[in-house]
Amino acid sequence: MIRELRIKNLALIEELVLEFNSGFSVFTGETGAGKSILIGAIGLLLGERASTDLIRSGFEEAEVSGVFEITRISKPLADLLEEFGIEPEENQLIIRRKITRNDRNRIHVNQIPLPLGSLKKLGDFLIDFHGQHDHQSLLSEENHLHIIDNLPGIADELQAYHEAYQKWHQSDSTLQEHTRRSRMLSEKRDVLEFQLKEISCLDLHTGEELDLEKELSLLSTTAERSACVSDILGYLDTSNESIIKRISSIRKRLETLSKYDQSIEQWITDIENTLSIFSELEIFCSSYLEKTEETADPTRIEHINSRLAKIQRLKKKYNCTSDELILKMKSLQSDLAAIENSESDRKFLLKQVQTALIACKEAGSALSQARKKAAAEFDKHITVYMEQLGFKGGLWRSTFTSVDTPLPSGFDTCVFMVRTNPGESMLPLAKTASGGEISRLMLAIKSVLAEHDHIPVLIFDEIDTGVGGILAGEVGKAMYKLSHTHQVLCISHLHQIASMADNHFLVQKEVIGKRTVTVVKPLSQNEKVEEIARMLGGNSEIALKHARELLKPKLLS
Repeated sequence: MIRELRIKNLALIEELVLEFNSGFSVFTGETGAGKSILIGAIGLLLGERASTDLIRSGFEEAEVSGVFEITRISKPLADLLEEFGIEPEENQLIIRRKITRNDRNRIHVNQIPLPLGSLKKLGDFLIDFHGQHDHQSLLSEENHLHIIDNLPGIADELQAYHEAYQKWHQSDSTLQEHTRRSRMLSEKRDVLEFQLKEISCLDLHTGEELDLEKELSLLSTTAERSACVSDILGYLDTSNESIIKRISSIRKRLETLSKYDQSIEQWITDIENTLSIFSELEIFCSSYLEKTEETADPTRIEHINSRLAKIQRLKKKYNCTSDELILKMKSLQSDLAAIENSESDRKFLLKQVQTALIACKEAGSALSQARKKAAAEFDKHITVYMEQLGFKGGLWRSTFTSVDTPLPSGFDTCVFMVRTNPGESMLPLAKTASGGEISRLMLAIKSVLAEHDHIPVLIFDEIDTGVGGILAGEVGKAMYKLSHTHQVLCISHLHQIASMADNHFLVQKEVIGKRTVTVVKPLSQNEKVEEIARMLGGNSEIALKHARELLKPKLLS
């Protein structure tokens, strides 16, 4: 349950601290007093998106915090808290959220920072919120099956069906893609075969283009390279003017000198190494010149140029590199092989789809049975609540229609049928219920679902829309009964509902220091009488007496 709500600088609320008890709490006040701000503040704690417009004028940030007492932790909630790294402290979750004008949100749960999406997941376990927009969701037949799926006894079958559906959907998608691709490839078969032949005939090898360009560069410079090598050999030959001859003479003179000075011997060693290097260079240059002259073949240059031209033409045609041409050839081979194997692959995939469809239908059948069984009990309970909420002779039925093709939700569609008056025909809910009837029917549904869920707090924002008189009293009694197992918070304009509450809060606007602020005040018993009298139409003695009469059953209970 929610134990405490703190609001600071949010819209018309400057600073507010509210403490809540278990049971049924009601908020009343004039229209525009700020009741919606309270609901909005709680919504912020549940992960609703925030606008900077909510920040009170003149301040840079707003803050909302709430203390939630968790006495019973379901396994899904325990798993979620573990995932977020949150440990309840003394069975409490303390949620704090700050909104700043630079559009930054700071959210902490028990001092652990959380992103907005995670807060929303957590909020779904803490409070079940019913606002005026939920009326329209009840009229939409698309939501009826979702309501049924929240009943007990369906979760396992629903999970099993979802798994089977995903397998069928995946296999069917694979088959459809194979069929589409096979059709596309078959239509292009002649083109694919021509392209493969064209590229294959080139007999291209990885890196060949680069190798040819290097070879062509060498062949194109044969004359220049031969001249350079010839000059080097000229410098190295054995004539009197050659480098080798001169260095040999130097070595002889050093040998003579070393007879008188041994320190010269190191120079002799260095000179001998130099002579060895030049001798090896002479051998290399002779061999290089011979090879250069042997490869100086004009026909080879023509062949390379022709080969490079063919490669360049296909590169331009297919808009790729030469190495990518090889990859394209392999891709073409793969596509043509796929065409050849298309029929056998199709049969294999079709068998997978058929097997998955059988499993999907079996899971769907089990889900349908579970839904119908749960819906039968649901219908009985709703009909009982309808009687309590003023639908004398009313009847509720969940009708199912089967479809042939698997849907993400199963093989069922569901429509709620209702009879709101004795002797009338059963009609779809959307075609028969008025606004006030929808409010009462939604309360009936919430009451039935609350018997089985683990959400401790229910909030009703003006569920009394379109309800009045005796029926409003029945709505109040239903919410009071619901508060025996859940904490119920309600915003209401009706005295019949407010008089049933255990805790009554008055929401008012006041001007303090030339600024309008919203204040919320918990009412004493005498103040409850005065507020109920106001809701009855004034503070006359008759209204006060009537208010006391309305509150008397609560005083005696």
